[in-house]
Amino acid sequence: MPVKKTKKKPEFKKLIVSIVIGFVAVAFVGSFAYNYAAKRGKPNYIAVVNGEPIPLGSDSLFANLYRRFYEEERQKNPEKEITEEQNLQLLRRALDAAIQRTLILQYAKKEGLRVAKETVLARIIEKGYYATPEKDFDEERFANTPEADRKQIYKAEKEQLIIELFMDEHFNIVSTSEIETKSFYQLVDYGKKIEYIYLKYDDIPEEKLKKFYNENPRLFEQAHVAHILIKKDREKAEKILQELRKNPGKFEEIAKKESEDTTAEKGGDLGWFYRNDMAPEFSEAAFKLKKGEISEIVETPFGFHIIKALDNVKIKPYEEALPRVKREYVNTYREEVEKNVAEKSKNILEAVSRAPEKFEEIAEVYKLKPIRTDFITLSGQYILNEEQNAPLFELMGNQNLVELIFSTKINHIGGPVKVTNGEIIFKVIEEKKFDPEQYEKAKDYVTRIYTNLKQNNLFNDWYVHTRNNSKIVDNFNKFFYKRTPEKAQ
Repeated sequence: MPVKKTKKKPEFKKLIVSIVIGFVAVAFVGSFAYNYAAKRGKPNYIAVVNGEPIPLGSDSLFANLYRRFYEEERQKNPEKEITEEQNLQLLRRALDAAIQRTLILQYAKKEGLRVAKETVLARIIEKGYYATPEKDFDEERFANTPEADRKQIYKAEKEQLIIELFMDEHFNIVSTSEIETKSFYQLVDYGKKIEYIYLKYDDIPEEKLKKFYNENPRLFEQAHVAHILIKKDREKAEKILQELRKNPGKFEEIAKKESEDTTAEKGGDLGWFYRNDMAPEFSEAAFKLKKGEISEIVETPFGFHIIKALDNVKIKPYEEALPRVKREYVNTYREEVEKNVAEKSKNILEAVSRAPEKFEEIAEVYKLKPIRTDFITLSGQYILNEEQNAPLFELMGNQNLVELIFSTKINHIGGPVKVTNGEIIFKVIEEKKFDPEQYEKAKDYVTRIYTNLKQNNLFNDWYVHTRNNSKIVDNFNKFFYKRTPEKAQ
């Protein structure tokens, strides 16, 4: 018998982790991982799972997954370069996937799950590894493929079949009742529409903003510099500085070669920035430089910097700097601003609570324009295919607001609710009811979605339990480290 068990695969099968899908090694795109490993002289494995090593070599499971994730990321935006930070995230994702795959295969082996050689070969032919335009399987192409490559293909497909068998036996057998499907549909399709007014902290009279701008010019000065960052080795930074004193025109070249910051590929260019965007020590030095000047060594929590001014310091014009002026004003007078907004929202709330039907009229008295939403779900997102309004980011992700919306009756007032940049008062204007006819049309699709979610949750529970009860040595941090962004968030 080719396999231990066979089951019909669900039509909708996208399990929560990508490692369950088979992969084919593609041309290696990026030697990031291996450059680090070579430099540091660490062991040639990135992790050990219950005594089984996960190698770091270029033909390893980890490398293949990294290639795949890198290529997927690159194809999302071909014009944009993948940064070192993104690269580190891809490497971490590849290791997590490799650990997961290894645990599944170890567990399947304990259970004695096997696939017949004929089944593996049939899968290889089906995927067209040795196909030509004329044949599904070309003997000559097979014979000309290096034996090591043939073995790797066979091993990968065999393991993938075992994983699929494991998933079928444990997680793809769940069933979904009519009650579950209907409850799930009502949950995701139920929502409420609101109209709301947003009292923003930065809604400040222009005369106050202009006065603040004129009295605080340093806050709106901008510098344009490049830098070379050496994280830990001051002696190395001193040697680089000495070289730059002799050859200041080589700053960009040396930055590309030696800087340990993500800006190295741009010659260290940080673009234009305000004083408060950087570490205080960095800004203090950068804003003293004139165009072309190079600083002494500047030490910050990020390491040792050598800074070169690419332009003279300038003050951004008021109109262009207005968003920044508002931000700095609010930061400077936050207590006063929040107090003023709270008092205003209290007065509005009292007025609209007495006369909900006059919500819009009252808002206009305070020079505020109510905004209407689509149906918002219990998860704080929009139901699809409604009025197609742009997402209202001040609402999304605020669970306190969502909970209050769903505890407020139709034509009643809710709030004020504090959000990041102000306070919100709302009125519930419509509730979406359960539509039996729509449910029947969507029933098959909703059943597949919900069944898939159940499978995912079941698998996740197993994986978390298995990982917590496994002995895993994770060497990721020995090979890679995460850079800290220079600019303040």
